[in-house]
Amino acid sequence: MRKPDLRLARAEQRRIANRETILHAAEAVILRRGVGAMSMDDVAAEAQFSKATLYRYFRSKAELVFEIVLHFLDDLDARAKAVRAKHASAEDRLRGAFAAFLRFEVEKENITRIFLMERNFVHIMQAFVGDQGRTGPDSVRKFIQKIKAKRQALVDDTIAEVEAGIASGEFRPADPAKVARLISALVQGYFVELFWLDEKPDIDTEARMLCDFILRGIALPRPAAE
Repeated sequence: MRKPDLRLARAEQRRIANRETILHAAEAVILRRGVGAMSMDDVAAEAQFSKATLYRYFRSKAELVFEIVLHFLDDLDARAKAVRAKHASAEDRLRGAFAAFLRFEVEKENITRIFLMERNFVHIMQAFVGDQGRTGPDSVRKFIQKIKAKRQALVDDTIAEVEAGIASGEFRPADPAKVARLISALVQGYFVELFWLDEKPDIDTEARMLCDFILRGIALPRPAAE
């Protein structure tokens, strides 16, 4: 039996670790300075890599930003799934996921800002990325498709949660897909409004208020205690 090539395995581990280091470094720069002000030089300095090393992993700023958004959605999905995995009522799971979602999006404010602009994402990328020549239209389309697929997976999780609430008798019968779309619209509208405010919100309080607003529309009245 042929032995595994440990050198190749170690090289792959280093590649994955270096890629993660670059993504986290780029995210840190974006959180401090915003996307438009981020440069590959900034990211290389933050990651403590040479710029040549950086370009071995990401061909352009555009590709790097797209990957950060994908990474952002993966992290968001993991947080939501951790809450939903708990043994609790559909309402409690929805509340927990909603609060975790809002906290995460406020924590990652500058990246959230990119994601909220996703409908015009390609135009935004072209506006602030100077090295577009290294990231062609086909690559951009593939990244957009990945982002849409990951976003749809988050919506599908919300649909499943609403369906579970309807099946358990906690939520009134409704079209789960429409409910999920309205929840998404409410959250996005909340963050658009948030960007105009100077003060930091009380996330736990506002998440509870927003979830109360949603549940008022979909929750079935509980029977009065005898």
